[in-house]
Amino acid sequence: MSNPKPLLIPWLRERIDSGRYPGVLWTNPEQTEFSIPWKHALRQDSSDTDVLIFKAWAAVSGNGRPQGEPSVWKRNFRSALRAKGFKLVGDNKNDPANPHKVFHWPDEASPKGNSSAGSQEQDESDLFDDCGFPTQESQVVPCLNDILHLTEETVFIDHSASQDILQECLKELNIGPEEEGTAGFEPPPEQQQLQNQVVIGECPLPGQQQHPVTFEGAAGETGLPEQPAHPMEGAVGGDCDGQLVAQFLHTMNKTSDGDNFKTQFRISVYYRGVKVSEQMIENEAGVRLVYRPELIGSVLDHQSGLSLISLPSPGAMLDQTQASLTQRILDKLGDGLDVGVSGHVVYGQRRGEIKAFWSVSKFDQSKQPQEISKQPQPLYLFREFVRGILDFIDGKDCPPCSLLFCLGEKWPDPDGRPWEKKLITVEVVLTSMELLKNMAVVGGASSLQSVELQMSLEEMMELC
Repeated sequence: MSNPKPLLIPWLRERIDSGRYPGVLWTNPEQTEFSIPWKHALRQDSSDTDVLIFKAWAAVSGNGRPQGEPSVWKRNFRSALRAKGFKLVGDNKNDPANPHKVFHWPDEASPKGNSSAGSQEQDESDLFDDCGFPTQESQVVPCLNDILHLTEETVFIDHSASQDILQECLKELNIGPEEEGTAGFEPPPEQQQLQNQVVIGECPLPGQQQHPVTFEGAAGETGLPEQPAHPMEGAVGGDCDGQLVAQFLHTMNKTSDGDNFKTQFRISVYYRGVKVSEQMIENEAGVRLVYRPELIGSVLDHQSGLSLISLPSPGAMLDQTQASLTQRILDKLGDGLDVGVSGHVVYGQRRGEIKAFWSVSKFDQSKQPQEISKQPQPLYLFREFVRGILDFIDGKDCPPCSLLFCLGEKWPDPDGRPWEKKLITVEVVLTSMELLKNMAVVGGASSLQSVELQMSLEEMMELC
């Protein structure tokens, strides 16, 4: 007869007190907060000692085989902490010297913190209570039909009694693969108002390229000078400053050529924070995001001039609940989401049934969702990027060079939840903007303080 699973709270207190687990220790005299190592498995300095506490819990709880996958141990340990009322108060997993997380000990008198059963089933059921899901896995997926298979008029529309249904149902779910690595997903092999009147379809947007165009101003073999890997020596004053200014201005002029600005697109698709695909698109006209599993790579849509890119199928995803939710969103993507270039503007247009939201940052904390319209709308203006470079020279932050899209869920999240918790996010990096931004950051603001450059940038803004 196997030993019963221990209660997490007394078990964890004993392990912290023992001092036998490196990095697992109390962080305050009252012993109400403690630290746990949280190192990415792909770091060069990762070792077996980083996961000892996760492995120990897997061995005694049955939540993962001790000889199994460390990312599974970590995910199950985190789920157990959440289920028992532990609160994350410090997330330092990206600390280069000491990646760790700090948790607050729960009130052991509370029902959540003093549960007597302590079974795996009990831990998992806590994840579903707050959103009204049934706890049996066989019942979870069917109950979602009423949520995700709605008409165009009702899917994800705000009402006082039903605000963002999917968002509410997912709020406390800890589903999907571990945030670190791609262990939970294996992609299948088949896989404003514009100033002029805007029309998408057979008639082009003003200035929109109608055929795929290779951006001759991209880094490397396509013509632009390579960005320096390290800051130039003697970056303050002298010939190096003049060289950087000339190089930057040359690159900027090649980016803004005539009636259009030129860029390629790097498209990265994430399913709950795990990157599942990445493609580089050289077509300056832009891309259309669709769900067509039979589509390999990118294909030119001759009518719009955009490159069609299919999001990957979630069929091989280990978490079938997450896979089912993701599939329902993909099935409603329909004619897709356009991200294209018109003149000096990057525009977006929703063509499918599912709603889409956007911002210029993965870390947007504004809590103000921005929805993509079914009519073309400006998302990114080259003029604003130039203004951002001028501001950077004056000591402010460097301007963004990418767009983040969230399908089926609001973004930026109204409750401040991170982008990694969203089922489907797509990052679109404007590579020419990225190159210019990297040149500015590497060279430093002081190296770009040139009257000639400032005058050229201001003139460029007037022409945009």
